[in-house]
Amino acid sequence: MNLSSTIVSPRTLFLLLAFSLLGTLPGCFQAQPASQYTLTTELPLPPSSNQDAPLTILVGPVKLASYLDQPRIVKRYGANRIETVTSRQWAGNLKEMINNKLVAELGTLSSPSPVFSFPAAIIPHQGRRVTVDILRFEGTDDQNATIEARWTLINMADKSILKTQTSLFQIPCPDPSYETLATALSQGLTRLIQEISQSIQVENK
Repeated sequence: MNLSSTIVSPRTLFLLLAFSLLGTLPGCFQAQPASQYTLTTELPLPPSSNQDAPLTILVGPVKLASYLDQPRIVKRYGANRIETVTSRQWAGNLKEMINNKLVAELGTLSSPSPVFSFPAAIIPHQGRRVTVDILRFEGTDDQNATIEARWTLINMADKSILKTQTSLFQIPCPDPSYETLATALSQGLTRLIQEISQSIQVENK
């Protein structure tokens, strides 16, 4: 038996190892699937009404702090550090989702007054408009959902400012999952909408 035929040279062994490693690399570089999340509507849609609408309400513009204006869900750690994960994203444009939720739930609370996004096709001479700046919309390291917003209520008849307020809500998350965080952020946004609705009712008395 020729023993030399069974001996693998160091160069051949190196090449075999290199090819075997290359065969495993494509799996390492495969993109991880991204989980996407939506905001939930906490209040039912407004019922249809044949009553004369006493007031038209416009919502907008809605603005986001620049660090929130992105697909990824934001978590804050301490005062100055935020983190995002590529695989945890909003299932659409966050500003658009917040605006749609504001219109839908404010419509429920203000019925039969119609609520539209600003700018509407027809701008009424009478009514109210609310602008909203979202300053914080994030999870925190103490397992809360934090929503901070500065909003302004405007009288469309004379363009006067009826009220400006900064609101802060913190909703505890029972677990650290992103699904729970998205639900808690939705709940906090509903609290903001309820606060805006109460102010509109007070100003209309």
